[in-house]
Amino acid sequence: MNRIKIHNFGPVKDVDIKISKLMIFIGPQGSGKSTIAKLLTIFSDVLWWRMVSENDNPLSEFKKMGIDKYFSPDTTIDYIGFGGEHLFYRDSKFSISINDYSKEQTHQLILEFIASSTEKRLQMMGVDIKDYYANKSAEEYRKFMRTYLKMICYIPAERNLAAALSSSLANIILSNTPLPNTLLEYISLFERAKNHYPTYDASFLGIKYNKGKGTDCITLTGYNDKSLPLEACSSGIQSALPMLMVIDYAREDNCFDTFIIEEPEQNLFPINQREILNRLISLTHKNNCRSVIINTHSPYLLSALNVSMLAAKIARLKGHDDSIDDIVPPQFRIDSDDVAVFSLGEEDYCKSIVNEKTGLISVNYLDVVSETISSDYHYLYQQYLNTLQK
Repeated sequence: MNRIKIHNFGPVKDVDIKISKLMIFIGPQGSGKSTIAKLLTIFSDVLWWRMVSENDNPLSEFKKMGIDKYFSPDTTIDYIGFGGEHLFYRDSKFSISINDYSKEQTHQLILEFIASSTEKRLQMMGVDIKDYYANKSAEEYRKFMRTYLKMICYIPAERNLAAALSSSLANIILSNTPLPNTLLEYISLFERAKNHYPTYDASFLGIKYNKGKGTDCITLTGYNDKSLPLEACSSGIQSALPMLMVIDYAREDNCFDTFIIEEPEQNLFPINQREILNRLISLTHKNNCRSVIINTHSPYLLSALNVSMLAAKIARLKGHDDSIDDIVPPQFRIDSDDVAVFSLGEEDYCKSIVNEKTGLISVNYLDVVSETISSDYHYLYQQYLNTLQK
């Protein structure tokens, strides 16, 4: 069972949740959504496990994520991963165990996992392993290999910068430009995705990608197939297209088994937000995907998710109308048992908003924002009428 418990870590007050096939966190800025995502990302890094097992400055990874100042004297963290790894933070110290192995056996297992994963990937790349170790060329591949020693692909909210910066990645790294580590890793993945997909069809968003010589071109379908450089496209396209390409590349290359996406709806029209959610739901059906975790501010995503879960419920009933396939195709449906949705930041800090009886997201939660806006509008409109009558 993949589970995480967090107590008093930065904005995160108390969390005790099981990681589901599809998990969504919604809440205002500063409520702790990104903090939970970053913790899960760190805990999925096998090289970080080694740091913990050797007591070799494990907090350095928290500094890279910008959350090293979040620890309090009473902070406790308890994480159980899919592979039996159990990570603790208590009394200002991290520890790790795997299944029922001793501390020494756990450390040896981690070293063996790192070695076997590295050698497997080098073989896939066609690199001679003996030559690799004999020439001590590990440094050449060190940053590249880090990707394959993590289980989670973290897609940051700052990803819209990838379109403008990916072509300058080498210069950025050499100049030690102070960019978030998560963004640099994402840009690196986008570069690999572009090499993997010289063309990429995202026609459901009205766009197609073509890798040009020095310029990445986007063809806008329905607009006389007009082509634009990626960096000249709308912010929604700059955010969504690299994200989709990275996810598909990482899945095909078996880089990760879990995906964390910050604000997948970023700068997109509501209809396109639903299209993005559909693709993320279809990702959960792949054999090599354990979990998709989404942080969002968008109630549209939750409404679209309700439609997908309701369609899955109807599809299980005898005698259902096959027309639901036209509304929600099978690959875009998801069983409510595979879904968890949490609202963060209220008095009940981490609250499930999935109704236990219906298995759907509470209508009351979806309506709360619109009710507030409607109430304000009604009040102001009444004031407007009163003023006209004077």
